[in-house]
Amino acid sequence: MNKKLYIVHCVDTEGPLHEPLAATFERLFNIYHIRLDATKENLFKLQNKLIDFNGLEEEIAKTFRKELIQYNDSWDKIDLMLDKIMSSSYRNKYLDSYGKGIVYNWHCMDNVGFKTNERRRDLGFGNIYNHYRNKILEHGDLDRIHWHFHPLSFNREGHVSSTSYDNSYSILHEILCRRLIDQEWFPTVNRAGFHAIRQDSSFFLEQWIPFDFSNQSMYSDEDMQSDTHRYGDWRRAPKQWIPYHPSYGDYQVPGNMNRYTTKCLNIGTRINLLNDYEIEMAFKDVQANGAAILAFTNHDFRDMEIDIDDIYPRIARIAEDFKDVAFVHSDAVNAMQNTVFTDIGTDTLQLASKIVQENSMTKLTVNCIKGNVFGSQPYLAIKTKEGKYYHDNFNEREHLKSWEYIFDGSTINIESIDKVTVAANDKYGNQAIIFIELN
Repeated sequence: MNKKLYIVHCVDTEGPLHEPLAATFERLFNIYHIRLDATKENLFKLQNKLIDFNGLEEEIAKTFRKELIQYNDSWDKIDLMLDKIMSSSYRNKYLDSYGKGIVYNWHCMDNVGFKTNERRRDLGFGNIYNHYRNKILEHGDLDRIHWHFHPLSFNREGHVSSTSYDNSYSILHEILCRRLIDQEWFPTVNRAGFHAIRQDSSFFLEQWIPFDFSNQSMYSDEDMQSDTHRYGDWRRAPKQWIPYHPSYGDYQVPGNMNRYTTKCLNIGTRINLLNDYEIEMAFKDVQANGAAILAFTNHDFRDMEIDIDDIYPRIARIAEDFKDVAFVHSDAVNAMQNTVFTDIGTDTLQLASKIVQENSMTKLTVNCIKGNVFGSQPYLAIKTKEGKYYHDNFNEREHLKSWEYIFDGSTINIESIDKVTVAANDKYGNQAIIFIELN
């Protein structure tokens, strides 16, 4: 079958999360402006619609249902879940049209920059990434790790997220620099925290990351709850399960930006849920376009097995009505490549670098010797001998082909530097990382 629907299971990968009973009722107030005593009895009443809230009973019960507030609050609980759902026997319960089992896309964030940690998150650079890198290797290296970031709120509480990259750039770049230098990893795919893109994060993605799985538009907006508009409002975005180039003036509408944004709905939560109608429309989008991406997301701090045992049988059942379409379990990069490009090759991006002396200055030069970088220049990460991490921009030598960085008193003297690493993607999602020999 030439017509293919790529199934991309994204996971907002944030590690353990604890929610005390008082915090549950605080969310009740923040979302619905309802005050109740934080008791187990009142929670039972909420979950069973036993209190009159003038028509909000169903919605409130949905928000606080048992499955949503039973959190994996330790790595032991998460690992127990992972060892089951990442096993071959479990993956192969749900085969695609070619007999391939489930593929997960783990969008790992770093819980850093916080002043408080009431929800007992695992704080530290690389903690979640390293945990999942080890788990993936333990279970056959079948999955991929991608990018997830929650901008910091003004109060920097560990359980509060914001939307501003502008207010978070110092910590964002330190995360990226550490991932690049310490883990030899650089992002190709984004999943926005709280599904929230704004103009500042849109411009950031346009410099570095070619693929974005954040669009939460729906053929029917009936699932959108009012309190979520302040974060992931995608009502103007395309509803098709087809990637699009965003506009510079409005990330929600098609335009002339270079990256691709695609649709990704939720499973195992209270809003923008992937229902049967949306799945059917994804298959119809394939029939009309030849290929499409059915992407969905949930969190590792909830029991993912419940969501998986619900969504994958529904996809297989609906696929029976579309005999001319194959559905394919896929990582996010391959799904994008096979959906939007016809001219993609392999190893189409190559960078070269050297340290040179020019005009009495010590410079790092970087040349693109094969392919073209996505964005305007590669990403530069620096680690000093004191253990500090910095990102800086390059000077342009030849437009989109050659760049330089000058080591001196206006930047950093080369004698103070421990490591320098440079990375770039191309528009196809191919990647090049080079490690600079300072000697």
